[in-house]
Amino acid sequence: MFLVFPTVPHLLAGFTLFRFFDIVKIFPANFFQKHLPGGYGVVMDDVAAGIYANVILHILIRYGNL
Repeated sequence: MFLVFPTVPHLLAGFTLFRFFDIVKIFPANFFQKHLPGGYGVVMDDVAAGIYANVILHILIRYGNL
């Protein structure tokens, strides 16, 4: 939710996008989870999903009138 105004539609879209990317694990998220030791892989996987979700959310807000 970095630099996103916290309205209800933005929060719902951000949460949904994050869960989608966390489940799908697009590269490099899957690489991080498989190759980093211990909990570092899990944390970096979530960071990657959050970055993907934030970028897509900003695109939807700017060009999709969300």
